[in-house]
Amino acid sequence: MIYMVDHIYTDPATEPAWHDWYAGYLHRLLSVPGIHSAQRFKAIGQRPSRYLAMYSVESADVYQSPAYQGIGGGGSQSVRFHRAYALWTRNLFEGAERAPEIGKGQHVLVIDSLTPHQELRRGVSPLWLKAAGLQMTTPYRAVIVLDAETAGSVVAGSGGYVYEPITPFMRS
Repeated sequence: MIYMVDHIYTDPATEPAWHDWYAGYLHRLLSVPGIHSAQRFKAIGQRPSRYLAMYSVESADVYQSPAYQGIGGGGSQSVRFHRAYALWTRNLFEGAERAPEIGKGQHVLVIDSLTPHQELRRGVSPLWLKAAGLQMTTPYRAVIVLDAETAGSVVAGSGGYVYEPITPFMRS
């Protein structure tokens, strides 16, 4: 399963502190049994800043586990930053066992959709994920890994966001 957290962060003054906090929190999350990978991204050309965190998780049971609760999962550790969140959604998706690793020179296009069959540029193969838990703010989400040069031409008319990695892909 893939767990994704979407943020729009509106306070440039506290944004560096939020990134520092989040970097440490990713390491704590990866210590939780059942969380296998983590990576953060920033949307290209979005103001205010838009971010995505993508995790590989064993199952929805991770969020009820004592280990997850013990590290303050679910937002209790980030409360001092909540006033700067214009958007904060948490979604769990099925359709892939693991989140894709987005490397240097790659971007990820993320598109929310009512159905898993939205037309995209020829030759682009999305990974369609179905909402399976938490807030379920979209029925389906497409995740498409692209090289930086291709990303601009694919996003036109897609209704999605292109993200670049701001952290390396981390494994537990």
